[in-house]
Amino acid sequence: MFNSQKLCRIAAVVIATLVAILTLTVHVSASSVPFYWNFIQVEVDVQPNGDMWVTEIQNYVFTANYTNERYRYVPLDMVDNITDVTVTENGQQVNATTGTQNNQLWIRWQHSLNSPESHVFVVKYRVVGGLHVNGDKTQVYWKAIFADREAPVLSSAVTVRLPNVLSGQVLGYSAYGVPATSRTIDGTTFEFVANQTLQPGDELEVQVVFPSSILHLPQPQWQQIGFDELDEFQFYLDAFPVLIGLLIPIFLVKMITDGHCPRCRKFTLKTRSEVLFHPTSQFNGTRRVIQHCNNRECSYHREFEETIFYSDGGGGGGGGGGGGGGGGGGGGGGGGGGGGGG
Repeated sequence: MFNSQKLCRIAAVVIATLVAILTLTVHVSASSVPFYWNFIQVEVDVQPNGDMWVTEIQNYVFTANYTNERYRYVPLDMVDNITDVTVTENGQQVNATTGTQNNQLWIRWQHSLNSPESHVFVVKYRVVGGLHVNGDKTQVYWKAIFADREAPVLSSAVTVRLPNVLSGQVLGYSAYGVPATSRTIDGTTFEFVANQTLQPGDELEVQVVFPSSILHLPQPQWQQIGFDELDEFQFYLDAFPVLIGLLIPIFLVKMITDGHCPRCRKFTLKTRSEVLFHPTSQFNGTRRVIQHCNNRECSYHREFEETIFYSDGGGGGGGGGGGGGGGGGGGGGGGGGGGGGG
């Protein structure tokens, strides 16, 4: 016969396990979306003038009914501009709308959807000022597979093509984010293939470095602005000790002047004041100033009135800010691109 206590314990464990499984299942169902990316392939074609043509080939697989609007957004903080945006499917252009919000370029398009089915969309755009020009090195540094997604990407690959003049001149190439296999196909073409499925929040960022002396590209405006702000900060940082050096003598002189008794010549003078009439927009105000020496051997005491001038100072505003973006976390890091899609 079973021990009743043991039977109760077994029943409790079974019930707890079923509750945990049910809770996990409900959570997964509530947080998932009825689609995934079978693959995302990104091609980055660097032009001799420094522009980059970015082509994203995205294969959506829908497993159930879902909204027929897709979107893609790209941060604008590390580019000068993004232009010439197109979306196509099966070689046919799809009507897409673009807009800028919270320093991000948004691309939205709609399509027919009769789940279950798959769609392959090609999103293409020109990136102006997207290369990083740092002294004697220039680099492609691009978050090609964006992190802000609600669904996984089963397979992904990124190809970077450079102008022919850079053949054999590349100083290095790397991939960041999820583990990836990097290889050079020829002197100007580099391929990066993710070694695993990219879950929501995962990203694949690529970097290709070459000498600045070949293309002779000017530094992008966004980099110049960043350096100007850094120079301004450095100016204030350098000026701070000088400012302190000037303020300390002024402060000491004020302390000496305010506390120095004109009769006994000791620093025992105390000053206090009280407002008699507050100033208005029509009349100045008045305050009484009382000075008294705390030296017992000195009898200095003085009372007088000062005029308080009206000042229409006003207060100052403050600002807004805050920006959003689509659902999960966007990726940080040093390169441009990234953002999200769905």
